[in-house]
Amino acid sequence: MAYNDKKILEVLLGELKAVPDRCDGYQDELAELLGDVLQAERDHAIARTNVVKKIGDQVNTVAMFLHRTRAKEGGDQAE
Repeated sequence: MAYNDKKILEVLLGELKAVPDRCDGYQDELAELLGDVLQAERDHAIARTNVVKKIGDQVNTVAMFLHRTRAKEGGDQAE
């Protein structure tokens, strides 16, 4: 990984820590999403995959995780 890539990843992970932890495991899910998005971008650069759809699907997966977890916890899902 090039120095610039490492620096970008460090900055993104640092910013991720500032995101409110909306439920147990949320920050972990976001960190995994970040990795998935970066991998999708790499794949797209090589094979010209449909990166917009892949990223949208991944974001929706994290949103559903948040929704299901907050529903189990009885939290306010309107936020």
